Amino acid sequence: MLAISDRLNFINNLQLPASNLTLQSNLLANTTTPPPDDSKGGYVVDGSLVSFVAGLDSQNKSDVLNSTLLAQLAANKKYDREVQTQDWYKYYQSVLEPLGWVIQAFNFDKYNAAGDSFEMNKAVIEILKAIASEDEAAVSQATIDALGALDSGSHGLVLWNSSSSSVTAGNFQIAPCGLSNGSVVMKNASFYFNTTESTTGFLWFTYSTSKMSLYKSTNTMTLDGDIYTKVRQAVIDKLGDKAIQFVADLDI
Repeated sequence: MLAISDRLNFINNLQLPASNLTLQSNLLANTTTPPPDDSKGGYVVDGSLVSFVAGLDSQNKSDVLNSTLLAQLAANKKYDREVQTQDWYKYYQSVLEPLGWVIQAFNFDKYNAAGDSFEMNKAVIEILKAIASEDEAAVSQATIDALGALDSGSHGLVLWNSSSSSVTAGNFQIAPCGLSNGSVVMKNASFYFNTTESTTGFLWFTYSTSKMSLYKSTNTMTLDGDIYTKVRQAVIDKLGDKAIQFVADLDI
């Protein structure tokens, strides 16, 4: 097991991308509300939609948001998330593990739709249900719905569109969180895709199966709270104002 000093050195030496000026300007009118205790919640975290069932406290939620954001940003700096996707996920995992996350491997399979077309948001919830409880799937669906209801210029939608996809490719995660035996558990459904159909709002678009290749991976991730407590401040310090810039709360 890594010593805490090694974990702290690892965090301190991570390279993160520069601030996004477009997203920074949105902060003039938008700020992220600190996660409340116990209630359900949904957040855009760079290219992830992270949601919480009831029962987690504010610290639990902040730990999830900060740690998963740090891993994404570090992976974004190292690899192109849409072109070097497999390498991106390997590095994403390699950042989460020193923070205290216990993770099953990311093994991707191609999604095979039942018909000639599929709507992305329905497909990802269907895939998520293989590992998520009814409440976890429901809070993820509510998070997707809340994202879709945002105005086009809102911080949350601008962040999601710029982080999760380009016009013809994407890499994103749908991640509901709950508690199990006192530990935070994330049910992570990860996806990447390539398509010849140009669109914005890909989560709500109906794709032809002949023009879309969607790859999926599901795993369960557990946060070791004893470890994270010792690295929490280093994560916060490393993120700085990126913890606001790259996170948006959603009204679910």
